[in-house]
Amino acid sequence: MYDGDMRRHSFVSLALVASCLVACGGASYERSPAQYAPERDYAQPGSTATSAPSEPQADYGGVEEEKSASVDGQYVAPSSRPEPSKPADKPAPSGLEERLVVYTGYLKLRVKRLLAAVDAITALTEKAGGYVESLTQRVVVVRVPRGDFDATMKAFADLGTVVDRRVKALDVTQQFTDLQARLVVARDTRERLLALLEKTTHPEERRRILQEVKRLTEQIESMSSTLATLQNLVDFYTITIELEPVLDNAGAQTHRSPFAWVRALAPHLQSIEEGRDELDMTLPDGFVLFDEDDAWRAQSADTSVLRAGLVENEPRGDAGFWADAVDHEMEGRDEERVDAGESGRVVYRVYRDKDVQPRWYLVGLHVDGERLFVVEAFFPNEDAWKRHHENVVKALSTFRVQ
Repeated sequence: MYDGDMRRHSFVSLALVASCLVACGGASYERSPAQYAPERDYAQPGSTATSAPSEPQADYGGVEEEKSASVDGQYVAPSSRPEPSKPADKPAPSGLEERLVVYTGYLKLRVKRLLAAVDAITALTEKAGGYVESLTQRVVVVRVPRGDFDATMKAFADLGTVVDRRVKALDVTQQFTDLQARLVVARDTRERLLALLEKTTHPEERRRILQEVKRLTEQIESMSSTLATLQNLVDFYTITIELEPVLDNAGAQTHRSPFAWVRALAPHLQSIEEGRDELDMTLPDGFVLFDEDDAWRAQSADTSVLRAGLVENEPRGDAGFWADAVDHEMEGRDEERVDAGESGRVVYRVYRDKDVQPRWYLVGLHVDGERLFVVEAFFPNEDAWKRHHENVVKALSTFRVQ
């Protein structure tokens, strides 16, 4: 009798520890990024890096740089740029020798010849030891190994006249430390429960232990996936280059939307920044949300991106009205609509460009009174589309207003 009581007491204690783990943020890591682990194999948490990338001239809070302009075809630098708050000035968490930063860049270049520019971008990327993630007629997404970010961006910028330049540098060091600690606790708790399971013969206790082991295993897998994805995003810069020919005789739109936010939608670029704290959804597998970003933006290791924000519901319309408005705009851009439907409270449309190597773009809409929530998903290539689109649609069903 005494032995049975002790076993039940042990189980209760362990269950309380596991419950505390969830309450302290285990479930929230559907939304929390983290990173870096001890090996360079991206299929699992990887290794501590030996050198930190040089820091670009950017806001470490995720604020865009001031847009550059051109006069008579010449690049004019921004008149002033905010001084970066350097992560290196902050003490690194225990056990880490450097800050862990995710760098992303965007360049819009005016070029004389599109094909020549694409070839030059590809050559520069391969020379740097990187690779082209996706390539359409006018947008190239590349992944470049960490190093001198400013030098990398300049090399691409020198291929044309800079029309727009944006950089984000997001420090995820503390989030990594927190997640790594929770992962250790989850694994340790699971091991203790498994040891207890071997000693327990009571059917009800065994059932409860197995349920808790299953929950912890799912949590461990999710956190490990987050670590692996973030390591990839730290180790490889993501740079998107949009090309605009000097003589642009192609791509003319037959019509444009009368609504400014609809006209501004871009698969490869975030145009809606507001609403981060007013929405939430469960992330699809393989995506991590950047907690330090000013906007709601999650990314996977293959550069698929999930974004969400809000605009004013003006003129007042329902989700169907706004879905038709997006359809009108995309039709004018000669985009092919390949899917449409509803997932939970979100009405969505999916578009594919008519390039030889197409990309896919999902736009979801949810109306809440005077607020219109917009969810976007960018799939850079067919492999990414096949890998993620079903999970992204399922994630839309979890969309909720805060």
